[in-house]
Amino acid sequence: NSMTMMINLRKLRFVLILISVSVIFHVTEAADEDETETIAERRKKAMSKAWYMQKIEFQGKRLPMSPVSLAVGFISIYYLITNWGGESGGGNKTYCEASHILIMDHSKDTKQKLLEFQEKIQSDPEVFAKMAKKHSGCPSKSNGGNLGKFKQGDMAPPFDKICFDPATPMKTTVGPVQTNFGWHLIYIHERKLPE
Repeated sequence: NSMTMMINLRKLRFVLILISVSVIFHVTEAADEDETETIAERRKKAMSKAWYMQKIEFQGKRLPMSPVSLAVGFISIYYLITNWGGESGGGNKTYCEASHILIMDHSKDTKQKLLEFQEKIQSDPEVFAKMAKKHSGCPSKSNGGNLGKFKQGDMAPPFDKICFDPATPMKTTVGPVQTNFGWHLIYIHERKLPE
């Protein structure tokens, strides 16, 4: 899925930026090192730097990192664990892949219109995609309404509730569902729920 690949590329870019920032801070700190300095000279030199560029001292030993490097490292590790667990570890393995048709209106006429769409579409994903391209008010309409994979809590609560409800059938058109954006028809392609 191109949407999933694009999201993974964004995650990779984010992690690479964090690592680059950490390396730059570390190299900058290493360039200031002088092994022949006394402790008093090091402290005086460190005090002339901004607090976030000073090396961390712990039990009389200087660690090879500043508070910024340490923070960037922790953020990178946390991000990798929570967002890149995949099938092999960490992260949330619960997801849903769905398409939708959004009509940005809250009237009963719109709900009735979507019920008519649902009659035409039934369980045909190709018809659903064509109807999404023609009628949806969401930018995903260019992709046949496909939202890609998303985690529980990523969507508006009523939409999320339908997508992650084990009683909601997959590979058929469900709805109409009303959210703060308007009325939706939803087609769930795939879903993985907690075991």
